Amino acid sequence: MHTLESLLGALINISVPIFAIASMLSMGLRTPLRAFRKQLRDRRTVFSVLGANFVVVPAVGTLLVWLLSDLLPQQTGEGFVIALCAAGAPFVLQLGAMARIPYGETAGPMAVLLLGSILFMPLVVPFLLRDVSVHGWSVAQLLLGTMLSPMIAGIVIAAVWPGWSDRFARIAGSVAAVSAVLMFLSGFGANSSLVLSLILSPVLLVAVGLVALAFVAGRLSGDLAGDTLTVVDGPAILTSQRNIAAALLVARTGAEDGNGSIVVAILLLSAVGFVMLVPYALVSGLLRRRRAGERISLGVLLGVVGPKSD
Repeated sequence: MHTLESLLGALINISVPIFAIASMLSMGLRTPLRAFRKQLRDRRTVFSVLGANFVVVPAVGTLLVWLLSDLLPQQTGEGFVIALCAAGAPFVLQLGAMARIPYGETAGPMAVLLLGSILFMPLVVPFLLRDVSVHGWSVAQLLLGTMLSPMIAGIVIAAVWPGWSDRFARIAGSVAAVSAVLMFLSGFGANSSLVLSLILSPVLLVAVGLVALAFVAGRLSGDLAGDTLTVVDGPAILTSQRNIAAALLVARTGAEDGNGSIVVAILLLSAVGFVMLVPYALVSGLLRRRRAGERISLGVLLGVVGPKSD
């Protein structure tokens, strides 16, 4: 049993950086520079989304974690705080496709949030978690190397070899999907008893509440956004799905004691967000496609193929 847990621990050490690099490379390959330019010109949307993700969610969420500290093991609360500080999840692109949100309205803000996370997390996470050894410069270097650099590389590759970008993006996306599955299986498998105890405790309800908080904050930011935003619940999805790759990378720069518990907390919050957001995206996308008179198939609903016209 000890050998299996050691193997699973080694697997998550490998799968986390691979997931981060592959997912950000895939995002860069699919996100043209014009998506950034258009979004950055709409300052009202940029500031509303940044405010929801880097002010409301971390501040209110961390306050709730502190107030509910009696219900949360210490490392679990710390994992939630790290996840609340991490925005710009690549999986938002797929959720946006499911919900029939224009690609630019998810890709542009998500890229802005990723850049914000690289600046925000090294400064704020060590401040909020003083009892965990998280070094700001180490965090910044890690995020720059495993998230920003692959995204920039993807953008450059797409600009230089546009005919190959889609194929490269599919390969990178497949690698990211496989590594994500391995990441969850190894993270939960290496700490199975802890996962079971958390699921059967109020911790699960706290995780649901934090995801709901992020959704409401994002929805309000959508109401405050500018004219480039045509689907007001897009920021709600964007804000609810926290950047698990960035959170795990940051968590694994901390102290080893209790590190497994912090990782499990981040994975749990991400899994809860996935379970809550995927049905919402599917239902809202179905309703939008019906109103638009589109022919609907399973591939269209899942956002893996384009809409079909009559």
